[in-house]
Amino acid sequence: MINDEGYYVGPEMQWNVEDVEVACERIGLSFTESDYERILIASFMDNDWLMERIQQSIQDTIQYLIDNGELPNPKQ
Repeated sequence: MINDEGYYVGPEMQWNVEDVEVACERIGLSFTESDYERILIASFMDNDWLMERIQQSIQDTIQYLIDNGELPNPKQ
């Protein structure tokens, strides 16, 4: 799941226009297929908020693994 260049390439990060359509339906909106594509692309381009959330998730996972003895605690 980690390629030769060190990037995660697992299936969990696959999103498609149907995901955008469902999100829009949840808030009572409807757009064209090309609009859904634009929304999806814009959601991932230069998205500092998303990158911060992923970084926080990584830090939370590290702490969880340390707390559960699955990683050594470097502070001890």
